[in-house]
Order: sequence, then structure tokens, then C-alpha cells
Amino acid sequence: MRKQSSQWIRIGTIAAAVAAAVLAPSAAAAAGPGYAAWSGGGGEYRMAAPAAGFPAADLTTDGSPVTTPSGKSIWMGDGTPFGAAYGSSRDQGYIGIGTTSGNLPSTTTLAFDTPTPAAKWAFALGDIDVDMVRISGTDAGGNPLSAADLGYQGSFNLCQNSPRPAGCASAATDQPTWDAGTMTLRGQNNGDTTGPTGWFQPTASVASLTFTFSRMSGIPMFQLWTAAEAHEVVTEIEPVLVSAPAPGTDPGDVVGHCDDMAGEVSLELLDANGDPVTDENGDPVVAEPVDGAFTFPKVFPGSYQVRIVTDEHFPVDGATVQDLEVVDGDVTGPAFSVECTPEPPQAEPVGDDKTDDAADDGADDARPALPITGPGAGLWIAALLAIAGGALALRRARRL
Repeated sequence: MRKQSSQWIRIGTIAAAVAAAVLAPSAAAAAGPGYAAWSGGGGEYRMAAPAAGFPAADLTTDGSPVTTPSGKSIWMGDGTPFGAAYGSSRDQGYIGIGTTSGNLPSTTTLAFDTPTPAAKWAFALGDIDVDMVRISGTDAGGNPLSAADLGYQGSFNLCQNSPRPAGCASAATDQPTWDAGTMTLRGQNNGDTTGPTGWFQPTASVASLTFTFSRMSGIPMFQLWTAAEAHEVVTEIEPVLVSAPAPGTDPGDVVGHCDDMAGEVSLELLDANGDPVTDENGDPVVAEPVDGAFTFPKVFPGSYQVRIVTDEHFPVDGATVQDLEVVDGDVTGPAFSVECTPEPPQAEPVGDDKTDDAADDGADDARPALPITGPGAGLWIAALLAIAGGALALRRARRL
């Protein structure tokens, strides 16, 4: 049987979220930028979700070469419009795609696992200098996207950022222009440069995007970044230490120690329908306790549920699934109650032979040894007996 008294540890969810307003340098940066990572090869690539709750995507292309740089030398800093809205892309990956053989136009399609939300995410096309990109796509209903649906925000040159990315040979200033009628982002065609970029915030739910990339002159290559608002959700643990189970409790039913929840208690992120939110590998997004707190590092704004998962040593009192709203600001999420017991107190070390010997050695060093044999031994023994007799007489007097 478990102990009868109710002993609880309180778990409260707090979201340290940052509003990602356009052209606000502090937007999203506190939670870390929500940029997609890329992997794959042979014309087939995978775009990891830039934030939990935002869909991942498959990318197919007939362009060559295709590269997936790390973002260490070419990146959009906080001083660029895109970086101001979604955080710096420094050390965040992107994908670079060329034309086909013979410099013929290449076709690249980005197909999302599920249609995207209609706001709070963006993509940028870079290195549009001696080339151009025509954009098309479909919405959640399979209808063609319009220029308004793509949400062109403007153009800039990422080499104008301070500090300047290492990949910028100079502070280039050229920028591509947007033709809404043909839905084409076109470079200035004044020679190969570095940094001309255009960016978009779709206003419709997007199922797919297709980029038709054409050369005008020079060495053609374009870059693609995808980013989404990403907010950190932190769940703090505030244990309430309680007494251990009563003696005689069945060890098999004893609740766990409050400090031993790692690997035994976790939080799982669910969507509004109660289905697990998955990561780029298709695995459920789970938060484990680290340094006394559960953390979902990058969560896309929206409605979610949080489910607590424990083993039999940490019974849950009350609901195991509760709602969570992630918005543009701090969020206080659900609280769960979990039975636990404190760590047993550390017993004072009981002196073994070595400890006793050390204590005796210390005592011998602190006072001279009393002679028990030889000359003078009788005087010492008589004195000790007298002291002992006096102490005994004093005890008897106190009892009277």
C-alpha cells in the first residue's frame, strides 16, 4: 500500500516567449531563431521544422549544384529586415540551388507535410543578382497562390549588416526587384555579387512552393531560408518535500523520490486535437527534466495540449492532459500534481575502526598519556578515583 497522506510536487508551465513583430530587432531572438535545417542529396532533400508545431517539408530539385551551408559565412543579421523579424540566421543552415546542365532553368518544389499556418513564418531568397526566380505554389485547398498570398515584404542586401558576414567581399548594395504581375524576383544583372535578397511572409495557408530559377549571366545560384516564430516554453518544478512512507510499506508500491524524476517523468507536446506534435524525425516532441525544469525550446504560436507521462512510482493527481496557449508574450501553462517523497536524510557517519583510530590519534596528540604503570601510576589512579567519587556524590545529591 502507498502511504495515506497526500504528498505533492507542483509543476507549473511558464512560456518565456518573445513577440516576433516585423522589423523589431528583439523579436524571437530571446528564444533563439526558428530556422529550418536541411539534409539529403541526389535532388531530394528534407526541410526540418523550424519550430515545434510548424510542418516540415520535402524539397525536390533538378538544379545543380545543391549545397547546404552552415550559415557561418553568409547570414542575415539582426540589422536586416528578415533578421530583425526572425532573429539572425548566423550559424543557421540554408540551401543553395543552381540551374540545370547547360544553365537551363531549374525547378525546385517545396512540399509541406501539412499546409502551413497563414501567418508568423517567412522565407527568403538570396544571391539574386545575375539571375531570377519565378515563384508559384498551391494553398491548402489546392488552388494556385497569388502574389498577394506570397506576401512580398521587400528586398535588401545582407552585406549591409553590421557586423558584415565573412562571406561578403564588400558592402554590396544591389537588391533584387519584385514583379508581382509575373511573381518573379529579378536581380539587377550588373555582375556576380553577394547578398541581394528578397523576403516573403505568406498570408495564406501554403501547401507547396515552386521556384523556377533562370540565369541571365554569370554563375547562377540562389539561396533559400525558411523561418518561423519560435517561443521557448519552460516548465519549472517546485518540489514540496514530505516525509517518507511509513515503515512496513510494500517497497513495490513506494512512490519515487522527488529528486529522481529524470527518466521517469516527462511532458509531451500535443496539438489542439490531442495528437502528438512530432519533430523532423517523426518522433513526439518531449521535454525531459534538466536542472529542475522541463523545456520545449522552440514552439510555434498556437493552441496545444501538454500531457504528463510518468511511471508507476510517480502517480499523477488530477488531469494528465491540459491545454497550453503559446502566443506573443509570456504564457503560464498548466500545472500538474505528482506524488513523490524527499530524499532520505544523510546519516551521520558512524566511526569505524579507521575513524576511531583517527580520533584516538587526535586525542593522543592533544593531551599527554597518563602513566598506568611505573612510578607515579598510583598517584594518577588515586586522583582519578577521587574525581569519579566526587562526580558520583554530586549525582546522588541532585537526586535528593
